[in-house]
Amino acid sequence: MSHRRLITFIVLLFLIFMASLPAGQARVAVEKDVTIFMDGEQLIFPDQQPFIDSNNRTLVPARFFAEALGAAVSWNEFQQQATITRATGTITLTAGEHDVLIHPDTIEKMDTVATIRNGRLLIPLRYISTYLGCDVSWDASRRIAHVFTQEQDEGEQHRLIEAAGQALLELPRINSQEKMQELLNESGNLYNKAKADDGLRISQDQMEADSTKLQAPVPAMESAASDYSGTNVQVEGVDEADIIKTDGQYLYQVRNNEILLIKAYPAAELSVKSRIKLTENPQDIFIDDNRLVVISNDYSGYPYPYESGIESDLRIMPPYPYQNGLIISTYDTSIKTSPVKLDTFKMEGRYISSRKIGSSVYIISSQSVYTPYKPVYYINNTRIEKPYSEIRYFPDIVHDTYLHIGNVNLDGSSKFSQETYLSSGSSIYCSADNLYITAVEYNSGYYLYDYRTPQESTLIFKFNLADGIKYSAKGVVPGTLLNQFSMDEYNGYFRIATTTNQWSSTDSQNAVYILNNNLDQANSITGIAPGERIYSTRFLGDRLYMVTFRQMDPFFVIDLDPQNPRVLGKLKIPGFSSYLHPYNDNYVIGLGYDTMPTKSGGVVQGGIKVALFDVSDVNNPREVNKAVIGTAGSTSEACDNHRAFLLYDDLLAFPANVYAVDSSRSYYGAFEFQGAYIYSVSEKGLSYTGRVTHLSSEDYLKAGDYWYDSNKNVRRIVVIGDNLYTISADQIKINDRSTLQELNHLSTVN
Repeated sequence: MSHRRLITFIVLLFLIFMASLPAGQARVAVEKDVTIFMDGEQLIFPDQQPFIDSNNRTLVPARFFAEALGAAVSWNEFQQQATITRATGTITLTAGEHDVLIHPDTIEKMDTVATIRNGRLLIPLRYISTYLGCDVSWDASRRIAHVFTQEQDEGEQHRLIEAAGQALLELPRINSQEKMQELLNESGNLYNKAKADDGLRISQDQMEADSTKLQAPVPAMESAASDYSGTNVQVEGVDEADIIKTDGQYLYQVRNNEILLIKAYPAAELSVKSRIKLTENPQDIFIDDNRLVVISNDYSGYPYPYESGIESDLRIMPPYPYQNGLIISTYDTSIKTSPVKLDTFKMEGRYISSRKIGSSVYIISSQSVYTPYKPVYYINNTRIEKPYSEIRYFPDIVHDTYLHIGNVNLDGSSKFSQETYLSSGSSIYCSADNLYITAVEYNSGYYLYDYRTPQESTLIFKFNLADGIKYSAKGVVPGTLLNQFSMDEYNGYFRIATTTNQWSSTDSQNAVYILNNNLDQANSITGIAPGERIYSTRFLGDRLYMVTFRQMDPFFVIDLDPQNPRVLGKLKIPGFSSYLHPYNDNYVIGLGYDTMPTKSGGVVQGGIKVALFDVSDVNNPREVNKAVIGTAGSTSEACDNHRAFLLYDDLLAFPANVYAVDSSRSYYGAFEFQGAYIYSVSEKGLSYTGRVTHLSSEDYLKAGDYWYDSNKNVRRIVVIGDNLYTISADQIKINDRSTLQELNHLSTVN
């Protein structure tokens, strides 16, 4: 087919596609919102929105506009007439007519007609404003009408217009069911168009299978006090929820469908003080003095109602009959033997993540939307429906999901609020001041698996947390990120590391982008480690430590000077680090997996690898020493979940499932150990201290070659005073921190 014939064919398909759209969908492409401000305040119309008619006149819903002006409105259904009454007089307008009756007997003509749309009578804004003694200023470029009711002078009007302009820097509101349907239609159209575009292209590559697993990074440790370890978090002062929390005296543990309050210190008093039984499925907890926050998945499901008035052929796709949600419960734990439930809050959607800053807990969820639907949340037993006027959207980005950000304030009695956006989310980063939520945006052609051309980008939404939850900026960078440690905020800049074409063995590339306070790109380094992808990152001040991998582990040291970012040095060694953790000022600990070459020239994953890197010479980083635990099949939860990693003073510990190869096996090992590995760390390297298991001799005899996820698997390690606590679902062991001599143990099975 010639180039000209191909273009003609594409245009023909596009015309056929547009002709097949319902009238309402075609209107979305040409009809934009009209915004009305009255004395500097935006008018919110609950359903039918203002629009510009064929006579180039702005029409507004009669009742809502007139009542905003202090007038009374009555409606005659039979005659299709609206009568508007104010102290200065009464007028009557009739749908479809130019004539206006000015009571008692004067007739005037308008240059357009009143119109009924979606059950609402809409009338010309300028005519009714003039009749009611108001001034009107029209901003054609932004389609904004400013109505002034108080006889403001020119200077005051200008000030109000400027204030309105600042207000419009915020995201627009959906405002109506009709607008919600238009946005969902637009999302559906773009999805269908992307699929149609894919049909006109030819697939070039196939995905190469990778013999190693993508692992997650790990963060820095936050300590609530000098005598016990806290949850391993990314940002100091920003707590992250986990299945285990401690206040230095008690342990709080998520165990199946209950929360345990355990006296942990001193060791001789180890005991379960109380159990909070739950019908839901607890995922995470926070503690704040004598407040306990429990975040649970609620799989019982909420009915997914339809909005009335939306015909079935206008829905994008049938909704699921039930949707998942979250339950956030707060407890007073002043009396550990008798915790008291305070409040229960419910949110809709899938749990993404949460953070705690001071007494404020932020919970983020994502909810699919298949039809116009007002989200709801619950404060105790009170159902609260979120009106469309309180839901904002991004005009230049189309989504069919709600992004919910809940906020529980633990000061005094618990308070809950929720902000909702027509947006999506996958990963979050949170500083003390700002919350960043990212979403992957797939470009046209994604469905073809053409891996030579970047098909994904990462959207970044920034919310300021200084006074409530306020949207402040939006940005976009090419590629996709690994996880929360691919992001960082420092000295007014937001830094993010991404991989493009990550599944291609030849065309993948990595980059780091430096964005300013408005999330506009200030600088970048691209083309890092072509043919590889990011396996871990760690931002520390003006440095970035990055590990990429395909067959070797390049450990990069990168300078993030916003004016001149550059790669300072790198080290290539076998294996790869799944996360990086700072130690003192000039060292980084890497935890990941060893690798072994194959006869075919590839690599296979081996045992768990922990290494200490010296980065004091930024141009020549070096591996001080390493330890490899087990062989192929060995895993550590800390490689995927940074909260399972403990570095406290010079003590390093993490859970491990260890497999070892015997002489009868060529590659895959047999199960050998499950529990915690403990090392001491110094600038000279790593020193093995020992290991602690919760499995009995009988368990090891029964295990055979394989081990499964057991309630005896050590999940977390905590330091309190001079003691080391290893915690599984069924047991807690206390060992001396230095000698690992067992001091006490407790079965948590009820």
